[in-house]
Amino acid sequence: MTRSATPYASRDAHQVNVAGSTSIAEPVAGFYRCRLRSGSVIGGVRLWFGQPADPVTGELLDRSLRWQAEFDGEPVEFDRVWPTCAGSPISETEYRALVARREWAKQHAPGSAYAQPGKRIDLLSTSNPMPF
Repeated sequence: MTRSATPYASRDAHQVNVAGSTSIAEPVAGFYRCRLRSGSVIGGVRLWFGQPADPVTGELLDRSLRWQAEFDGEPVEFDRVWPTCAGSPISETEYRALVARREWAKQHAPGSAYAQPGKRIDLLSTSNPMPF
């Protein structure tokens, strides 16, 4: 068997489609779940395409439309959650439950990983509420 004389860089690239896979090339608006880092608590992600909001007042700004993301109800960089969350879509009800869990933890267990997104969870610590 002989090897092709065409260099790899000169060959045509083609897209491979796998049955049941999710395409990450085009973001899809909706609700997802993911972790902000390894070992952290799973949270809800909301993705949408629209005008950005002013972080102080919440009013819509007169800017170009863009992809935006929220993690547990708070703004987060879009690239931080997409495409990580692409394979885990959830319903809006489940997203609202994850946001409510975080709001509860901010009030009742502020030092826990449930109240601070991206913090690693220590299941042996008494500051973390039971995960069930």
